[in-house]
Amino acid sequence: METGSSVIDSLEDLDLSSDSVSISDAQTKATKRSKQLGTGPQPPKRPRRNAALRVTSSPSSSPIPSPPDPSQLQQSPSQGVSRRISFRRMKSVTEEIQGISAKDIYDAVCSGKSAMVTVVEEWLCSYKQSREAGLLVLINFIVQCCGCKGVVSRDMFESMENADIISKLTKEFNEDSVNYPLSTPGPQLKRFKAGLCEFVRVLVRSCRNSFVYDEFLFHTLLALLTGLSDSQVRAFRHTSTLLATKLMTGLVDLAVAVSGQLQTTQRQCDIESSKRPHEQASDRLQELKASIRELQENREELSFMINATFRGVFVHRYRDRLPDIRVTCIEELGVWLKTDPENFLNDGCLKYLGWTLHDKQSPVRLQCVRALQGLYQEKEFIGRLELFTSRFKERILSMVLDKDPDVAVEVVNLLLMIQLSTEEGLKEEECGHMYPVVYTSHRGLASAAGAFLYNKLKRVITANNQEDDNSSNAAFLQILISFYIQSEFHEHGAYLVDSLWTVAGSELRDWDVMTALLLQDSGLMYEEEGALLEIMVCSIRQAAEATPPVGRIQSKKILSLKHKKIQEQDRTRITTHFIPILPQLLSKYSADAEKVVLLLRAPLYFDLDMYSSTQWLEKHFGLLLSQICSIVKKHTDAAVLQACARLASTLCSDCYTFSSRAHLAFGQLLDDLTECFNTYLSDLLEGTADEDGVYNAATALKRIAALSSAKDPTGWQLFDSCLELLKSRIESLDFDTELMMAALKCAAFHLMWAKVNAVNIKAAEADLKRLKKEVRLFCRICQTCLCLDQTKIRDQAFEVLCDLLLLYSAASVRGEPVLQTLVHLPSDSLRAELASFLLDFVFTDSENIELDGILLQTQITVPTLTSGLYDQGRFLQRL
Repeated sequence: METGSSVIDSLEDLDLSSDSVSISDAQTKATKRSKQLGTGPQPPKRPRRNAALRVTSSPSSSPIPSPPDPSQLQQSPSQGVSRRISFRRMKSVTEEIQGISAKDIYDAVCSGKSAMVTVVEEWLCSYKQSREAGLLVLINFIVQCCGCKGVVSRDMFESMENADIISKLTKEFNEDSVNYPLSTPGPQLKRFKAGLCEFVRVLVRSCRNSFVYDEFLFHTLLALLTGLSDSQVRAFRHTSTLLATKLMTGLVDLAVAVSGQLQTTQRQCDIESSKRPHEQASDRLQELKASIRELQENREELSFMINATFRGVFVHRYRDRLPDIRVTCIEELGVWLKTDPENFLNDGCLKYLGWTLHDKQSPVRLQCVRALQGLYQEKEFIGRLELFTSRFKERILSMVLDKDPDVAVEVVNLLLMIQLSTEEGLKEEECGHMYPVVYTSHRGLASAAGAFLYNKLKRVITANNQEDDNSSNAAFLQILISFYIQSEFHEHGAYLVDSLWTVAGSELRDWDVMTALLLQDSGLMYEEEGALLEIMVCSIRQAAEATPPVGRIQSKKILSLKHKKIQEQDRTRITTHFIPILPQLLSKYSADAEKVVLLLRAPLYFDLDMYSSTQWLEKHFGLLLSQICSIVKKHTDAAVLQACARLASTLCSDCYTFSSRAHLAFGQLLDDLTECFNTYLSDLLEGTADEDGVYNAATALKRIAALSSAKDPTGWQLFDSCLELLKSRIESLDFDTELMMAALKCAAFHLMWAKVNAVNIKAAEADLKRLKKEVRLFCRICQTCLCLDQTKIRDQAFEVLCDLLLLYSAASVRGEPVLQTLVHLPSDSLRAELASFLLDFVFTDSENIELDGILLQTQITVPTLTSGLYDQGRFLQRL
C-alpha cells in the first residue's frame, strides 16, 4: 500500500512563505475539469494532480519546543492559504438564479429550529446551477454572520482580490459597536453558535463525496476565512476562526474516513493480486487500483486543505489577544488530536496545549485541561503522551490551586486520569497537592479531590488483597482515620465527609462496621477512636440532612424526589441501628468529654418518632435518658453540658409522645442538683464553706444553669438564692469565678423563663410587678459586677444584661398592653456603665499578650466577646 503524505508534518518547521496558495491556481485546476462538473451530487472520476504539501524541514532541538518568546507573538499576518481571490470572469447568466439567499441561511442559523440538512440541500441546488453565484451567497452569509452590514456584490466578486474585498467590508463595518452575533450575551449566543457549527458540519458532510474535491468551493472558502482571520476587526477574526476550525474539523473527520477506505481497498487489491493469474478477476483488479488512485488523490487533497488551514489560521489565532478565539482554537485542537491521532497526536501539536496551560485567561486554561482529559481517557494514547506528561506535569500540579475553581476542578479530574492511566502514576509528594483540597470551601473542587483521595485509598486496600466487603470497608475506614489524623484538620471532619460522600457513600454509611470498631476493647488507639467518632457523626449528619456543611454552597437547594427518598431511607437506617447501640457507646466513652460531645449530637439526626412507634426500640429510650443524666452529673465541661442541654431540649419537645418521660427524668435531675446546691447554700452565705463545699455548690449550679437553657427552672425557686449568693460574695469581696458566673446565669435564665410564662399564661398584675422588681434588683447586681476587676465575671454580667434588657424592652411587649408593666429601661448610670464597658473592653486598641515568651498583638472584637452567648442565644431563638 502506498503511503500518503502526512496531514501535519513538522508543523512549526514549515516554510510558511513557500506554500502560498492562490485561488487562481485553484481556479486553473478547476478549469481543467469544469466541463466534467455535472449537476449530480457526485462528479465523475477524473485524473487528479498530486496536491501533496511542500515541506521544508529544519532540525529541531527538542521534540517539544519551549514556549515561544513573547516578542515573537506579534507576527506578521498568517500565511499558508493566500487571501487573494482571483476569480476568472464569470460566465454571463442570462436568467437570474432563483434559490436560497444569504439572509435565508442566516435566519435559519439564528433560529436554531430549522433542519440544517434542508438548508444545505437548498444551497447545494443553487451551487449546482451556478457555482459562482452559489459561492457568492455563501460568502455573503459569512459576512452577515460577522455582523457586517456590507455586501459582496457580483462586481466585487469578479474584479476585486480578497484583500481588497476585506478592506472594503472593514470600512463598511460599524466600528462604534463591538456587538456581533458571536458576542451576543445570553441564550441567543448559544443558539446562534450551535446553529452555525451545525451548518458547517452538515455542509462538509453533504459535500464529502463531491464538492470537497472540486478544488474550487472549499479552497475559496478557506482562502476567504484565512484572510478574515487576520483582520483587525474582532468580529471578522472571531467568526472566521470559528468557521475555519470547524471546517477543518469536518475535513479531518473526512480524511480519517478516506484513510480507512484506502486501507480496506488496498487490502482487497493485495488479496486479489496474490491470486494465481488464471484466478484473478482483471476487471475487479483494475477497478480496485483505480479506486486506490482516487482515494489517494482525495487524501492528498484533504491533507492540502487541512495543512493550509492549520498553518494559516490555527498557528496564528491560538495566541490571539481575544480569549474566545483562543478557546475556539484549543477546543478544536483537542478534537483533531483525538479524531486523527496518527497525524496530530505528536509533540509538534501537543506543545500548543502545554503552552496554553499558562494562559492568563481562565476559560482558555479550562478548555486546554478539558482537551487533555479527552486524550488521557484513551488508553492507546498514553504512550504518545509520555513526553508531554513529563514536561508539563509540574505545571498541571500547580494548577490545582488555580484562582478559578472551575479550572482547578478539571485539573484534579485530569490528574486522577493520569494516576489511573499511566503505569507510574503520580508520586506520593505529587499526590500531596490534592489531599488538602478536600477541606476547601468550594464543593465541586472538594468533591473532585475527594474522588482522587478515594481512589488512592482504594489502591492501598487492593494492594493488601482485601476481598470481603466488610473487611474492605473496615480497612477503608482505618486508612481514612489515619489520613484524617495526619491532615491535622481535626475540627473539619464534616468537610472531609462531604468531599468523599459522592464516591465513598457506601463505606461512610456502613454504620455496622463503624460501631463494631468503636465497641471493640482493643481495636483502635485513643486518637483513632476520636477520629472515627467524628467521621461517624459527620456521616450521620450528611445522610440525615443531605446538605453540605456550613460554608459550602449546594448547587441544588431543593432535593429531587429520588434524593428525598434516599434521605428518608438513610434516616430510618440510622435510627434503627443507633437507638440500641448509642447507650452502649455513651457508657463506654462517658468519661471522655470530647467523645461524649460527639455522641450526644447523633440523636439530633434520628427519626425520634421511632422511639414510640416501634415497640422494641422504646425500651432503649429509658437507657438514653439514664445515660444523659449520668453524664450531666459526671461532667462540668461547658461543651458537654451544652450538648446535654441541646439534646434534652429536643427530647422534651411536645411534638413527641415520649416528652413526658423526658420531662420527668430531667425534672428529677434538677431536683438532685438543687438539693445538692441547697446543702451548701447556708455555709456559702455565712462564709464558712470550705473549698470542697464551694466547688460542689459551683458545679451543681453550673449544671443547673446549663439545663435551664432547655427546661423551665422557675419551679425550683433558685432566683432568690442566687441573688443572695451574689450579694454576699460582692459584699465580702470573695469572688469565686465559677460560682458567681453560674449564679448569674441561673438568675438570668429564671427571669427569661418568667417572661415566657407571663406571656403564655397571662400572669396577674401582682406577679408582673414582683417580676419587674426582680429584674430591677438583678440588673443592679449585674451593674455592680461590671465594675469588678474579674474578667470572666464582668463579661458574664455584660452578656446577661444585654439579653435581659432586650427581652424586657418596650419593643418586646408591643401589642401586649397587659405586659407594659414588665418594661424595664436601663437607668442613666447603667447606660454609662455599659458604654464604658464597650469602650474599655470591646472597642479597644491592640493589647500586648505574652504567649510562650513571644509578644503577640491581639485585638479584642465583638465576635470574640459574644462567642460565649450560646446558651442565651439558643433561649432567645425560642421566643
